[in-house]
Amino acid sequence: MFATSLAIRRRILGTGALVAGIFGFIATLLPIDSIALPLFARQTGQNCVSCHAGGQFPELTPYGRKFKLTGYTMGERATVPLALMGVVSSTRIDNTSTGVASTDFPSNGKLEFTTMSVLCCGKITDNLGVFAQWTYDVYDHQNDQNRWVALPHIDQFDMRYADRFIDANRDLIFGVSLNNNPTVSDVWNTHNNAFTPVPTYVPAANSVATYAGAVPMDVAAPYLEGEGQMAGGLTAYAFLNNSIYAEIGFYRNVRGALSFMNASHYDAIGYPSKMQGSNPYWRLAYNKDWGANSAMIGLHGMNADVYSDPTNTGSSIVKFRDVGIDGQYQYILDPHVVTAMFSYTHEKQSYPTDQLGILADNASNKLDYLRLKGTYVYQAKYGAALAYTSAKGSNDPTLWGSVSGVTDSRLWAPEVFWMPVQYVRVGLQYYKWTQFNGAKTNYDGNGRNASDNNSLFFYVWGAY
Repeated sequence: MFATSLAIRRRILGTGALVAGIFGFIATLLPIDSIALPLFARQTGQNCVSCHAGGQFPELTPYGRKFKLTGYTMGERATVPLALMGVVSSTRIDNTSTGVASTDFPSNGKLEFTTMSVLCCGKITDNLGVFAQWTYDVYDHQNDQNRWVALPHIDQFDMRYADRFIDANRDLIFGVSLNNNPTVSDVWNTHNNAFTPVPTYVPAANSVATYAGAVPMDVAAPYLEGEGQMAGGLTAYAFLNNSIYAEIGFYRNVRGALSFMNASHYDAIGYPSKMQGSNPYWRLAYNKDWGANSAMIGLHGMNADVYSDPTNTGSSIVKFRDVGIDGQYQYILDPHVVTAMFSYTHEKQSYPTDQLGILADNASNKLDYLRLKGTYVYQAKYGAALAYTSAKGSNDPTLWGSVSGVTDSRLWAPEVFWMPVQYVRVGLQYYKWTQFNGAKTNYDGNGRNASDNNSLFFYVWGAY
C-alpha cells in the first residue's frame, strides 16, 4: 500500500552528527549540576507514577498531560539532559514456513539486543522545553539480499513553547509545538506509541515481530498513523479549564536546518512518500477529571496530498483524507491503576488516473482502522493488558497486494509485565491473528494461514 508496509513502522531518518548537534546546542543552554535519572523525574522531583499511569510508559496521568502541555518546563532545569533507553527481546513465530528463503526469520526464538535510544529532554527556559529521541534499530529493514540492516534515526522530536494563565474564572494553557509527526503532540496517546506499530508499549524493533520478510507483522494503517508520521510540522494548541482541548497545525517535507524532521533521507531505501505543500492536522477533545477518575472523548483528522512518485515532485498527487473519534478512561488510586482507550479512523484515498493499475486499481478507496486497549497495574509493579487492532479496506488487489483483493486484518495482543524496579520492565506479549491480509486461511495463495503468524514476544526494557 503505497510503500506503507515499512513506512508504518518508521518515523524520521536523521544523521547522527545532526542529532548530536541539536542535543549539544540544547545542552549548552543548561547549567551543569548533579545527575539523576530518568530525566523528567529528576527535573520535577516526582516519581514516575506521577506522570505515567502506574508508572507505565507512555500512558500519561492528568499531571503528566499538564507537564507535556506546559512544554516540559515544570520543575528545575536539569543539569545534563541526556538519558539512555534499551531493549533486549526475543520473538518466536508459530510457523516459519513461507515457501521463501529461510532468511525471512533469521532470529526466530533468539534473545537479542534490538533497540537503543538516546534522549535529550526537559526544560530549556521557563516557557521552552524539548523531548528529542534518537534511536538505533538493529533490525530496521531488509536489503535486496534479505539481510537485515541496522539504522540510526531521529525517532520522536517535540519542542514546545507554552504558557499558562490562571485566575478565578479560567485556567488556560496554550502553546506551539515544532514536531516531526502529527501524533507525537497528543497528550492522550491516541496515536503515538501506545498502539504502534501493533499494540505494545515497547519501542523495540525485532526481525520477527516488526517485519519478517514475506510476512509483514503489521496491518495497513491510515496515513495519519503511518506515513504521516514522517514530516516536520508546527501546531498550535490550547487547553481551557482542564476540559476543552483544541490543536491545529500543518505538516510538510521541510528543508535546510530542519530537514532531519522529514522523510527525505529515506528515499534511497524507499520508505516514505513526500507531501505536497502544507497538510493540515487537527485535534479536538473534551476532558473531565473527578476524584481518582479521568475521561476524554475526542475527534482527530488529517488531510494529506502526496506525490505518487516520492522522488519526483512533478508527479501526480494521491489524496488521503483521515477523520476519526477516540476516547480514554483512567482510574488511578493506589494500589490500582486502570486505563481503557479506543481509536477509530476512517480514511478515504483518491488516486490519479495515471496511477490506476500501478498504485491502485480504483480511483477511490477506503480504510477503516480500529484499536482498543485495556491495562491494569497493581502497586506500579505488576500489570496486564489486552489490545485489539482491526484494519479493513476496499477491494483493490493492487493497492493491498493481497490474494483476496482486500485488506482485512484482526489482531489480539494480550500482555503481562513486571517492573522489579522503577526503570526496568520485563514483559511477555502474544500476538494472535484471527484474520490476516483478507483471509483466515490461505491468505497468500500458498497455504499460509493467519494463525501461522501468531507469535510470542518477550522483552526486557530499561532506562538509565
